[in-house]
Amino acid sequence: MTDSTTEAPARVAVVTGGGRGIGAAIAHRLAADGFAVAVNYSASEGPARQVAEEIAASGGSATAIHADVSDPTQAAHLIEQATAEFGAPTVLVNNAGMNLFGSARQLSPRDWDRVIGLNLSGAFYCTHAALPAMYEKGWGRVIFVSSPSGGRRPSPGMSAYAAAKAGLAGMTRAMAQELARRGVTVNAVMPGFVETDIIASGGSDAARTLAEHWPRIPAESIAATVSFLVSDAGRHVSGEEVGVWLGGPVGI
Repeated sequence: MTDSTTEAPARVAVVTGGGRGIGAAIAHRLAADGFAVAVNYSASEGPARQVAEEIAASGGSATAIHADVSDPTQAAHLIEQATAEFGAPTVLVNNAGMNLFGSARQLSPRDWDRVIGLNLSGAFYCTHAALPAMYEKGWGRVIFVSSPSGGRRPSPGMSAYAAAKAGLAGMTRAMAQELARRGVTVNAVMPGFVETDIIASGGSDAARTLAEHWPRIPAESIAATVSFLVSDAGRHVSGEEVGVWLGGPVGI
């Protein structure tokens, strides 16, 4: 928990993986809340630019910034570019992620490194780059987009993904304690099944099972939860994993 009541000095947000699905919904919601938004992308330049253009057309401020956040140099450059455009970010939403479905026997070491690198290491690299300005300002919000697969309800064929998301859960709790006296809150949001590109491109029995049998959650519900956690109303919430799903089995 944090007892900080300091007002946010700037309304600037970075959303990694912000061009599609959950990330796009979060970017739109934060823009509607009055934040200038840096929409990060790695491969999906067109969708990210479209999100930024839609925000601008609605009267908000946004820009699309390329960076592969699994590379620490590029992650730092993302924060630098956002700062140059709008000022130092006070909100960071670590949403970028991927999954490669496959059993532990099938998953190659390279596949393992790719999943861990983007989902877990990338979140740390971006947070590491954003924290100095948050320290200086005495205000910040860090959000990890996690998953019930990170320990609560992992599914077969998702060992690397589950390990990465479990790592985010631990990082959330540890960082929340470290940063409480700095006025920085750290939380994780755990979406239920949201039909995103990760599912659509899964091509496995596990992915098809998710699509066929588990209840859908609109991406806007995830965005609304993020909106609360970064708001003044959520300033005393830190170190929490907030689940957002319908009853019954949950998604990734």
